[in-house]
Amino acid sequence: MLASLAARRARLGLALVAVTLGVAVAIALATLALQVGDDLARTLRAAGPNFVVLPAGASTALDLGGAPIEPARAGLALPESTTALLKSSFWKNNVLAAAPELSLTGSINGAPARISGTWFDREIATADGPWRTGLGRLRAGWQVEGRWPREGAAELALGRELATTLGVAPGARVRATLGGREDAWVVAGVVTAGGLEDRMAWAPLERVQALTARAGVDRIWMSALVRAPSKKPAPDPKRDPKGYERYMCTSYPVVVARVVAENLAGAEVLPMTEVVTGEGEVVGRLNLLMLLLALAALTASTLGLLSTTTATVVERAVELGLMRALGASAGQIAVLLLGETVLVSLAGGALGFWLGAIAAVAIRGHTFGTASPVQPLLLPLALVLSLALAFLGTLAPLRLALRVDPATVLRG
Repeated sequence: MLASLAARRARLGLALVAVTLGVAVAIALATLALQVGDDLARTLRAAGPNFVVLPAGASTALDLGGAPIEPARAGLALPESTTALLKSSFWKNNVLAAAPELSLTGSINGAPARISGTWFDREIATADGPWRTGLGRLRAGWQVEGRWPREGAAELALGRELATTLGVAPGARVRATLGGREDAWVVAGVVTAGGLEDRMAWAPLERVQALTARAGVDRIWMSALVRAPSKKPAPDPKRDPKGYERYMCTSYPVVVARVVAENLAGAEVLPMTEVVTGEGEVVGRLNLLMLLLALAALTASTLGLLSTTTATVVERAVELGLMRALGASAGQIAVLLLGETVLVSLAGGALGFWLGAIAAVAIRGHTFGTASPVQPLLLPLALVLSLALAFLGTLAPLRLALRVDPATVLRG
């Protein structure tokens, strides 16, 4: 068999290239698919939060990105310490960033403005160590001319539209009025958010609390990695306990919200349904696209292998006819052809695995900023795909070889 392979190096080289490229594309896409959900979710998380934490019993009337929000009823507030508790649940590693908010209507240089007290970049203690969070990390997609205000300083950031109305730029001094009290502030930055937030202002939370003589916050915005909401209802824990356990161990938005809320006394967690659903649909369509591309690559490889194997059978018609004349059975002919193709395909599968892994590293590192690690578990998949290509690429040529009439071929 090895001598036969060596005698047909050119055609076998074409078959090897066809299998290698098809398997390489499939492995590269499979490697990306294993991590593209988290990669894309982290990228989309830069656009803002997808959960909001409210005091239990707070009314919810306005719709902001799928999560109905309005200021909590009088007397309802959350302690700032609730933010650290977001990192104490089963889904603590999924929580990326959070920022508390105390939002009130005031005025800046006499112009009405919504002023939000929040954290910008603060390190807080959690059970697993310090955690840096704040508006700067929660809203990483916002563009800031200048910088975010420093914690505790008499500084604020203005939305682009509000800054234009006031005619101020970073470094300007303004007079802000909140809760009937007036104070001087320095404009640290101008924020371009691209929405209603361009009419707002943001200031350090403790400064806003001091001006308004209020403790606690109205809400906490949270960004967390989640899967697309399940289209099926949760399984009945009594009828299907294992199914229910799998459901509760999957990062669906309602599951994350329920589990996180269990550690927050006097608070409820609401997922911003439209945001998480949209993200899930994007990931799902991207996975479907990668699947279709992988199938297209494998189909092209199968056709390439099929044409090469068919040409080989035609060239070896005399050889195959002589073997049949000497008593070779159909099974022996099939073993010969399949064995040759399997050896070439397995070599192509191994090469395709490493080529695909290298391609995935290059693609993911360029797109998401972090290299994709090699997935050894995909090596068996590469070999299985190569064997499937060998079978599909040899089936039709094998039938052609078994129909060779020794007498006709040898007679010339």
